[in-house]
Amino acid sequence: MKNELSLSPVVDGRPLHIGTGFTALNFDESQFGGRADPVVMLDHFHMTQPTFAPHPHAGLSAVTYVLEESASPHVNYDSLGHEGPIRPGALHWLAAGRGAIHTEQPEGEAPHVHALQIFVNLPARLKRMAPRVVHLEPEDVPVYEAPGQRVRVVLGDAFGLSSPATAALPQPFCLLDVALAAGSRFNLALPAAWGGMLYVMTGEVAVLQGDHAWTLHAGQAMGASLSAEASVPELPLCLQVGAAGPARLIWLGGLQLREPLVKQGPFVMNTGEQMQQAISDYQQGRFGTLRWPR
Repeated sequence: MKNELSLSPVVDGRPLHIGTGFTALNFDESQFGGRADPVVMLDHFHMTQPTFAPHPHAGLSAVTYVLEESASPHVNYDSLGHEGPIRPGALHWLAAGRGAIHTEQPEGEAPHVHALQIFVNLPARLKRMAPRVVHLEPEDVPVYEAPGQRVRVVLGDAFGLSSPATAALPQPFCLLDVALAAGSRFNLALPAAWGGMLYVMTGEVAVLQGDHAWTLHAGQAMGASLSAEASVPELPLCLQVGAAGPARLIWLGGLQLREPLVKQGPFVMNTGEQMQQAISDYQQGRFGTLRWPR
């Protein structure tokens, strides 16, 4: 049987404002009809002052990618004992597992963090894993450059490059930060049984697959998933992405979980019973504590 590529309709990001120091475009997995699996949420945000108090996570990975053009770092504090900046161009992956507490905030004089917050669902077998962190500094991110293209391979493998953080992740995942000049195009390959989200941060891109074409503007995204019905997965299928003018886009993708999804705030589980257990663990202090200067 052949693998089948399935694409969602084009989705507009939803404006999100919290307090006076946080604005974002928000995307939720429910908007993509399951095609973004294992991505649960994406916030493309700007933050100019501390907004979120220490809060818990369980059953998912909370991933922060601070964009290179950010004017300041995002400072992390968590119940695992980590404390320090996530610098522009860096990635910080908190695999919360059975439960952890963290907060991330801009600090210093006139701070302005420009970043992506990504929630990645953990597979059922890892929902109760001990929480851990994977951190990647900006100078360690491989960069692919070709005429009209610049791609930061933040996570995963692409263009003959491999991110050094990939092997430490709890599950297969890819994050590409792609800048295209006018008239440039590239092929985005989806491995068998993967799903994900293509998000346009700036500019406009055309997505081509077979005889079909879609146009995505800044602030829009599309989900894409590839089935794996064949006993031996076929070669990856490709989406061709081109830009008429300068454009910047993000690809987030991973091995599809295809498992039941129960969400409540910062927790993602497979069953209601698991959710109640996570809430009880947090209320009883089993997620630990963190030191926080505020």
